[in-house]
Amino acid sequence: MKFVQHSVRLPLVLDKALRHAAQSRQTTPYALLQQCVRAGLASISGEQTAPQFAAEVVAQEIGALAARQAHVERLTERTLFTSCAAYTYARIAVGPRTDEANLIAEINAAFARQLKLAGDS
Repeated sequence: MKFVQHSVRLPLVLDKALRHAAQSRQTTPYALLQQCVRAGLASISGEQTAPQFAAEVVAQEIGALAARQAHVERLTERTLFTSCAAYTYARIAVGPRTDEANLIAEINAAFARQLKLAGDS
């Protein structure tokens, strides 16, 4: 197959969108631009793209979203635990001193209460 070189000028907004989409798909902007040109020409000429390709792309995006959601859930849970620990330490600072085991038990109890209120347990 013989290739022909074309120069394409994109507005800055489209360039940013192209780079972001390429980064999320872990490909280069040039490779994604070629895919866009092929898909555009196929849609103009009335050809249909393979449904398998579309299904693969959707499956990859859903997988990426699920991984991001799991990461956000872990960060949120860690933030909640840290907040409960700070709350418990502040409560203890006001009252008489207690040992570390009681403090950990109170932190975990506050954490469990907050998880229950959030509907996560």
